[in-house]
Amino acid sequence: MAHVSKQARNTKQLEVIWAALRHDKSHPTADQVYQKVRRKLPNISLGTVYRNLQKLVAENRLQVLILGRSQHFDPLVERHQHFICERCEQVYDVLVDHQKEIKPAKLPHEGFKVTSHQLAFYGTCKECSR
Repeated sequence: MAHVSKQARNTKQLEVIWAALRHDKSHPTADQVYQKVRRKLPNISLGTVYRNLQKLVAENRLQVLILGRSQHFDPLVERHQHFICERCEQVYDVLVDHQKEIKPAKLPHEGFKVTSHQLAFYGTCKECSR
């Protein structure tokens, strides 16, 4: 068996993870990505998936959504919002016409600095409304 360098292996793992996510609109968690990627790379560890997801975030190929207690990953990094179904917890992309940048009128204390924000719409999706 040929020896594969750690660099080459990591690159292959990263590309398989990216291929699994780049068109995924389901906003999966790291565990969901892990389950999907294991079909192609059965020996990959959850830790490796986490590290590569963080690398994709650092490269601005993914954004992280904090929804409740879990992190979800979104390959759509352009400015957009989300609709979250309160019944099935599915997350949908929502394009919002941003005429003005959203800024807090007043921060709770002096010295606070806003680095980002998340705006989400909550309700019931079409499937759950039936």
